[in-house]
Amino acid sequence: MSQVNDMFVLLIVVLLLWEAFWTYKACWLAAKQDQKPWFIVFLIFNLLGIPEIIYLIYNKNKLNNEQETIDNP
Repeated sequence: MSQVNDMFVLLIVVLLLWEAFWTYKACWLAAKQDQKPWFIVFLIFNLLGIPEIIYLIYNKNKLNNEQETIDNP
């Protein structure tokens, strides 16, 4: 029974770290792009990082294009 409890605690810790990582990344990008509604959504809803990952993939190109414009005036 102790092994089951240990595995459950480990699973919860891994999921919390996963969620925190993706939430941090998505909130950072939303704040950098001045997208306050997305920032608030990511802080309120915890869905295992899935919306955050989709947001990051969708907006990755937008951030890269802006960075290239800044680097090459």
